[in-house]
Amino acid sequence: MKRRFNSGKVAGHWKGKKITLHCGAVFLGLAGIAATAQAVTVDLPANFELIGSAGLEVQYDDNVSLTTQNRQDDWITRVSPSLELSREGQRTNLSTSFTVTRGHYLNGARENFTDYAADIAWQWRVGSLIEVRSTASYADVAQSVTGTLDGGLAPILVEAERTRRPSGEVSIAFGRQGGRLQSLIRHGIRKSEFDDAARDSTAVYSGATGSFELNSMLLVGIEAVQTNLDYVELTQIPRRDSNEVLVMATTEVRLPKTTIQLRGGRLHRDFTLDTRPDFEGPRWDGRISWSPKTYSTISFAIGENVQESLGFASFVDVKSSVFSWTHQWGETLSSTFSHSETAGEFVGTERSDRVTRSSLSVGYLPLDWLSVRLGMSSLDSSTSINALGLENNRYFLGLEAPL
Repeated sequence: MKRRFNSGKVAGHWKGKKITLHCGAVFLGLAGIAATAQAVTVDLPANFELIGSAGLEVQYDDNVSLTTQNRQDDWITRVSPSLELSREGQRTNLSTSFTVTRGHYLNGARENFTDYAADIAWQWRVGSLIEVRSTASYADVAQSVTGTLDGGLAPILVEAERTRRPSGEVSIAFGRQGGRLQSLIRHGIRKSEFDDAARDSTAVYSGATGSFELNSMLLVGIEAVQTNLDYVELTQIPRRDSNEVLVMATTEVRLPKTTIQLRGGRLHRDFTLDTRPDFEGPRWDGRISWSPKTYSTISFAIGENVQESLGFASFVDVKSSVFSWTHQWGETLSSTFSHSETAGEFVGTERSDRVTRSSLSVGYLPLDWLSVRLGMSSLDSSTSINALGLENNRYFLGLEAPL
């Protein structure tokens, strides 16, 4: 057996310690919690590796049901075992991960819950020019107050109730490994499922991307995606099914300490129902990441995109900006800070929302096999259809160790 240190928030490498991202950190991020993990890697036959870890977290939440009135606070205890299985071969790679989180409310302000997160990824290098990739994931969480979408922009909706999001994709990549010209075709499906089945939707998409590396500093490309959106049909709401076509130009600039990524193009959405006006407009996003030192990274993302809505609205026209800073203060101490501002117009209605999110966490390794994280997050959401805003503050202390 060998030990591996995993950190979901710190970029780069420590001397003598490899830092990787694993499913436990991703899943806790979906729940609005940052976490680090120390895990034990077990070597199995046929080049398989098994990694297991377990997390324990105590959190104070001042609005457990995410309501605008009659707010209730409570203490929550989360226990999160996590397993990863992976194999790296000469032509094929396979990785899987699974995390279960059991949450218990001390004073019973909300029902106890069990959350799940799983993913699998498989790659097959057919020859020097072709690679086949397949991925699938599943997230089932009691609440979702944070998250990132296309381009790293923050979502406008705050999901107070359980959401389930299964997805899968198959793609074929063309181009030599490390070559200047790369292309990809892909086909996939994404589902959004809720306890209220009237909100369920399915997106089936196909796309193609191509990129060319002009030199070591500049990469240009193009991306095209066609998506069919299918909503549950309701008698009280006009059908929202649509066909969407997105075409974007992409640019990436790589400097010694800075990376700049830009995308810009047009989005056309054709609604099945004639009474819903079709939409055509710009979609763009940009991200800059600056690492003045190998142990410190500052990132900023900004853009305008279309996000799926609820109720009568055709969609939400969203503008968002996200700032984050990760810093390694030494061998045993790290910190992460993030802040986002998101504004959305619910097209076809008079509704508009604004959401502000902030989080701060500090990680500490008191022992080689134990990781500790202390932090807080805040949420402030307002809407034009309700004079009362939604506020939520969470404070947590988490521990993680090998299974």
